[in-house]
This record gives sequence, C-alpha cells and structure tokens, in this order.
Amino acid sequence: MKKFKTLNKNTLEEGFRYLAKKETAFKRILEEKNYNIAPFSKKSGFEGLIALIVEQQLSVASAKAIFNRLKKIVTPFEPEEFLKVDDREFKEAGLSKQKIDYCNGIAEMIKKKELNLNELSKKDDSEVISELIKIRGIGEWTAQCYLMACLKRIDAWPSSDLGLIVAIQRLKGMQERPDYLTIEKIAEPWSPFRTVAALILWSTYDKE
Repeated sequence: MKKFKTLNKNTLEEGFRYLAKKETAFKRILEEKNYNIAPFSKKSGFEGLIALIVEQQLSVASAKAIFNRLKKIVTPFEPEEFLKVDDREFKEAGLSKQKIDYCNGIAEMIKKKELNLNELSKKDDSEVISELIKIRGIGEWTAQCYLMACLKRIDAWPSSDLGLIVAIQRLKGMQERPDYLTIEKIAEPWSPFRTVAALILWSTYDKE
C-alpha cells in the first residue's frame, strides 16, 4: 500500500524550516509565536466529515458549540445512530435544514456501503478530493479540510477559506482581497507544505 507523508512533529518542523526559507514573513510569524502553531486536527471518517460540514460558513466557536451538542445527541457518533435521530433535535442543536440533509445523506451512503471513508486514506490527494466532491454538500473547501484535518496530509490547500484569504491579504499588503487564482499562485512556492503554510496563516487571523 502506498505510504503518504502525513503531518506529525517531524514533518511539521520540516515544514517550518522549508517555509521560513521561502517566505520571510513566515519566518517572522514563527519566531513571534516561538514556533508554537496549533494543528487543525479531527477524527478521520464519518465524525470528522460531519464536523467539517457543521463548520461550513460558520465561525470556529459557533461550529464547535453546535458540534458538541450533536455529539450529545448521537452516541456513539456513527452513521446508524445519526439516522435514528429526529431532524427536530438536530435543528434544536443549531444545525440548518440544509446541513441536516447533507449529513443524513452521507450517513445513508455509508450505511448502504456506497461510501467507504476508510478507503480514502489509501488514495492520493487528488483522488480524495475528486471522491469527496461527488457527495452532495461537499465542495472543494470541505474536501481540502478533510485532507488536512482528518487524513493529516501535508500539502492540502483550502484556498477559498476566508481566514486564509484575509491572512494572505495582510501578509502581502494587498489593497483588496485576492481571488481564487491569485491565492493558488501565491501558494505554489509553499508546496509541498501548504498544510503547514495554512496553519501559520490561520494563526495570524485567529489572533484578532
């Protein structure tokens, strides 16, 4: 089975060294923070994917509060248990109707064996993205974040993330928010450690 380089203490430090050479601003941020950058980590599989759907277009704090309420309703946090819960309970927990539909759809696919999230760990980044974006409710951002947070891949890049866009705008002293293509181009030299670059950038955005 093909082994993929994943984020751990060693690869994180390797990423810091690589990016500090590529981008002087990263070196400054890392030194300011004493190289103490929080990872973005979630369980792989159903729980992690649902957590990311909850986070879509919400602040980190709001999403965390909603997901903690979901975890009290769904125990254990498995697709079969999720499908037993009445939609009204999810709504009361703060989940929108649209997201309830998305999450139920994913739980159904796993139950019917139409989706096997465990298999994704054996696939390369581009295959994971193309598999995930076929699923209703999952776009590029969620797929890239799954790569990053759940599979711990080191070169994921959720370029539509507002936090990254604002952080890059500040980093590069841009008058206006950069568009998708500009963000992609700026991040090219940061590969193969774009996950680490995202963590550094988020650390500057979350501060404010």
